[in-house]
Amino acid sequence: MKNWVRRPLPQQEEINVVFFRGVSTDALTRGLLAARRLPLAYGKGEDWSVIMHHMLSWEGGDHDLVPYGQLCRHGGELAVFATEPCVAKAHAPAFEYYRDGQLITHFSFEDPSRPGGEDPHMLVKALTAAKVIGPEAAIGDDDDERIVQAIAELFSLPELDMP
Repeated sequence: MKNWVRRPLPQQEEINVVFFRGVSTDALTRGLLAARRLPLAYGKGEDWSVIMHHMLSWEGGDHDLVPYGQLCRHGGELAVFATEPCVAKAHAPAFEYYRDGQLITHFSFEDPSRPGGEDPHMLVKALTAAKVIGPEAAIGDDDDERIVQAIAELFSLPELDMP
C-alpha cells in the first residue's frame, strides 16, 4: 500500500478518504453535500466502497466536523481517514470508525496509543502487531503506512493505490 495518508491526494489538499459499506453512495453523497462537503472521487468495491471529499466546507471559515454518525445509521459503517487535518499547523492524520451511527473508535496518528470512542481499544491488537504502539513499538518514517496497513487488514479495506 502506498503511503497516501500524509501527502496531498491528486490535485487536492485536505481531503478525507471515507471507506463505506451498508450505506448507498447516493445517501452518503447527499449527506456530504448537506454538510457542505464536496465529494471529489468515488470507487465501488465488492464489500467496501470509497468516497473522497474536501475536509473543509465550501463556505469560507466553516471548519465544523462532518457529522459522519448521521451518515451511517442502520447497518452502515464508515472508516474515515483525515489525510491532512491541517497542513499549515502540521497536525497528523487521524482515523475514525463509525458503525450504526456511533463513533466506535478514533485516534490521531500523532499518538495512536490514545484512542477514544465507544470501543477505544478496538485497534490495539492490530496496531501492536504492526509495532506502532506497545512495548515493541518501532518508531520510524513508515509509521503512517504501518498504521494504514494495520487498519486496512483489520477491516479488509480495498487497496487505495494513488499515483
